Amino acid sequence: MVDPTVSGRATVAGSADTVDVLAASVARVRRAAGLTLSAVAARAGVSPAYVSQMESGAANPTVRTLCQIADALGVTAAELLGGARPGTAAPGFPPRYAPAPLLAGVDGHHGIWDLTAPGASRVGARLLHADLGDHDRPTAHPGEEFVLVLAGSCRVTVAGTGRLLRTNDSCHLAATDEHHFTDPSDDLLMLVVLTEE
Repeated sequence: MVDPTVSGRATVAGSADTVDVLAASVARVRRAAGLTLSAVAARAGVSPAYVSQMESGAANPTVRTLCQIADALGVTAAELLGGARPGTAAPGFPPRYAPAPLLAGVDGHHGIWDLTAPGASRVGARLLHADLGDHDRPTAHPGEEFVLVLAGSCRVTVAGTGRLLRTNDSCHLAATDEHHFTDPSDDLLMLVVLTEE
């Protein structure tokens, strides 16, 4: 079905949304990169007026021109059309905007808070307060692990080698290597991020 009323040009129903997405993407990416219309135009081999028309939704670029503009902006044509960057997966879950729920809190322990959004499956994040959870004894699991000591201190041992982590120290490790944490200070506050792969 053709709708001749959109911006004074014949448009296949639904493609007006694509034009709007493209226009907004070109403008957003260009500004984020700190590039002028002229700079993008020079890189892409088009006129500054044409780039401006793309950003306003007035231009209908060919695939070749779209690819030239994308290259000039350092992104892919698919990204300009609303797709994800290659190698990234759509999150598949809503972001978490809420106070972190207490995952564990028992007598003698300060607590562990789960920061992971409901439904997330590839990354988990926890905030530990003077509590090492199940990592207080040697463990190994798939993926990677990143820890950042926000306050206090503790000792991390990875594959038999130990090191004291103090405030602002971090450790990124292959979680398949046997690792554990010991000697948490009473004021330990540690962010732990784990991946499933």
